Amino acid sequence: MEGLSLEMWQEWPVYGPETGEDLPGVVILHGSEGPMAGWAHRFAAILAAQGVLALPYSYGEGDFWGAGVIGDVPLEPVLDAVAHLAAHPRCRGAGVFGWSMGAEMALVLASIVRSAARLPFVAAHAPSDIVHGAFDPARMRAGGDWRRLDPEGPRAWHWPQHAEQLAPGSSIDIECYRGPVFLSVGMADEIRDPAMTERLAARLEAAGRPADLFIAEGQGHGFDFDREPELWARLLRFVGGGV
Repeated sequence: MEGLSLEMWQEWPVYGPETGEDLPGVVILHGSEGPMAGWAHRFAAILAAQGVLALPYSYGEGDFWGAGVIGDVPLEPVLDAVAHLAAHPRCRGAGVFGWSMGAEMALVLASIVRSAARLPFVAAHAPSDIVHGAFDPARMRAGGDWRRLDPEGPRAWHWPQHAEQLAPGSSIDIECYRGPVFLSVGMADEIRDPAMTERLAARLEAAGRPADLFIAEGQGHGFDFDREPELWARLLRFVGGGV
């Protein structure tokens, strides 16, 4: 696509505009569709077209035919990806943006790290306010409950020093994070209860650090294409001011 570039920066794929300096950066965390579904790269290209350096971060399993298990995913390497992107010669700083399972991942990471110096901003679309267990698509296809909350069950996220906070069913204490937070959700979301986003926003408000909140009436887990540009416009404004 004219005007966009894709390069390997320190072995990470980075989308960006062909020209420009002092650009904001964002590491993109995909959802339970898995790393091979391509959505993270689509979103990276959209952001890059508007002057953002975007790094799609792959985690979990899966292939071109379907998503795989998301279990015991290390969280610390996400911070490595943020640091690598921030070190790009055209980047002035980087944060994270995740949706669905990736939104949960982003908020869990922020609640643990807490410091805006290590993680300058966090953006989450259709997030959860509690930690879920490992995601198994085979279990979902068989009709089982894939939103597992058993504290002793398989875990989605892994960071040995913070094992207690990563137990399924634990609250995601986003109010402990000291940086700016963007939250978005469709009020007709059929996958993630929109009330979870509202509760996260209320807790940040009570802590004196209100979120940049975008709620879209009538929209589901994924927005209609005629409404999706509104989401990108709000997110771009946030990312641009986040670093």
